[in-house]
Amino acid sequence: MLDELHVKFTMSHVKCLFRQLLEGLDYLHRNEVIHRDVKMQNILLTAKGVLKLADFGMARAYSPRPLTPGVCTIWYRAPELLLGTKYYTPSIDLWSAGLVLAELLQSTPCLTGETPIEQLSLIVKLLGSPTPEDLAALSAMGCPELIRWRRESLSLGRADNLERKYLSETSLETIKFLQGFLRWDPHVRWTAAEALGIGEGRYAAISDRWWKESPRAVEKELLPTFPEIRNPEHARSMADRSNLRAELNEESNGKFGGVEGPGLFQGLSKRIL
Repeated sequence: MLDELHVKFTMSHVKCLFRQLLEGLDYLHRNEVIHRDVKMQNILLTAKGVLKLADFGMARAYSPRPLTPGVCTIWYRAPELLLGTKYYTPSIDLWSAGLVLAELLQSTPCLTGETPIEQLSLIVKLLGSPTPEDLAALSAMGCPELIRWRRESLSLGRADNLERKYLSETSLETIKFLQGFLRWDPHVRWTAAEALGIGEGRYAAISDRWWKESPRAVEKELLPTFPEIRNPEHARSMADRSNLRAELNEESNGKFGGVEGPGLFQGLSKRIL
């Protein structure tokens, strides 16, 4: 949808969509299922504003055992996967979710490397170099490519550029929220529950500030809707009308309406868990 319709979501829309994604991941992880391919193309949006996480072809029941490292589309692949570990956790889904959030904020993919080494270099440019503590955590996970990467490619002393890249379009609270997902060390990456502000997790209070910051998430029924993408030119025309209506509603009463029409991926329900 972002590619075909050139959609630019407002922060209220982003929060609504991302809350639904986190709720889905929280449900999966509480039931010991790891998705392993969270990306924008696997996120569907119905005509009623319901977000659905699709394509469970790589999903597995999770337990502390060796798992295939070559999972998840490379743009959304966590550092520990890029470095080849077989001993990863559901936190890889949260790294991917963080990059989905970054993409929603700027309507463009965040990290677009073509090889693991190039992707790692882009991560360093965005987040800065991993600390000694980060490297120790990755080493303890048995990342077989870590030694070669440190010797041949890793740039040390790089600064965190996340704030520089996103602050002009968003708030400092949003940067802090995004940082919760994009962490080198998977052990300190937020869980879905913590990101939702649920319970008494160590980061729940921090994430809760983002959800309460203005503008807050709209109800999913108030999300703009879009036509099914089969005729790209017609779809773009309809998206322009939908975006215009959302802007007019925002100016008039702070709410967001939508164009009546079929769901974004109507007919693909068989792919949805």
